[in-house]
Amino acid sequence: MTLPRINLLYVASIGRSGTTLFESMLGAHPALATCGELHLWPHEIRMGGVRPCGSGLYVHDCPFWTEMRRRVDPLAQPSPQLDHFREHHDGGRTLRVARLSDVRPGPLPPAVADQVRTYGQNNHAIFSAFQQLVEETTGRRPEWIVDASKDPYRLLWLLRSGLFNVKVVHMVKDPRGFAYSLTKDWVDASSLRGHASRYYRTARQSLAWVVQNQLLDRIRTHHLSVENYQLLRYETLASAPHDSFRAICEFIGVEYRASAVTDFRSGSQFTIAGNPMRYENRPIQLDEKWKSRLPRSSQLIARTITGLNRHRFGY
Repeated sequence: MTLPRINLLYVASIGRSGTTLFESMLGAHPALATCGELHLWPHEIRMGGVRPCGSGLYVHDCPFWTEMRRRVDPLAQPSPQLDHFREHHDGGRTLRVARLSDVRPGPLPPAVADQVRTYGQNNHAIFSAFQQLVEETTGRRPEWIVDASKDPYRLLWLLRSGLFNVKVVHMVKDPRGFAYSLTKDWVDASSLRGHASRYYRTARQSLAWVVQNQLLDRIRTHHLSVENYQLLRYETLASAPHDSFRAICEFIGVEYRASAVTDFRSGSQFTIAGNPMRYENRPIQLDEKWKSRLPRSSQLIARTITGLNRHRFGY
């Protein structure tokens, strides 16, 4: 039986790049429903709940996700399961050498193609149940499902499965701001060890920025048409949220709704995990504390390492 294609908007990013803000806007649009970082769902189940879902409850207590698991249990699906590219709740590998060949165009080896097929079918079952349950809960059937899992390998296999109409929004952030978000605990360190930790983490995360964004760019080149890929910089979204969201609505092919921007915090109703800022009450503001807080030494490290490809993304 041929499965009907599902419209899937995938938010791709290395993280710490404004994805939660953006995803919340998408979820507040009546034509879309976001499931958040869906590939965290199996970890949330196994660990008894790590971060509250959009309802403010953990998955075991949330009526929506309890019903989702009753309909499709991600832990009971055949391998490779939903979290195949997420080894731990707090992260997965940035560089997967064995998967780099999957990025190249052309047919996959039979064994890999079988894995991709199963992975696609597992995700299709989950997305189908999600779409149906959202309709039963809200009275409206979403035209697009938003997956903010961010991971490039997950995106690649979803594309390769052929079961989804995929559009991708690739979010990026100035690599110095990205580095600051991950090293700010060491910014004020006065000890030699503290400085060494900051240098090490700045270099490591800057390299991860290069690798992840380069992977996403190669996926764009080989597997996405121009009309199915959109680059979105955090600085642009935070500085001009209405203009940015209007452009994204045009990209998706849905009517622009200003209310999705002004009421973006209402868009996390069905999300799995995500940044705690979902539960805050601050307005949209461009956060560039790194300009005054990140030491020049760290800025130089970040700029030097990401000089390999940051110009491709407008930095």
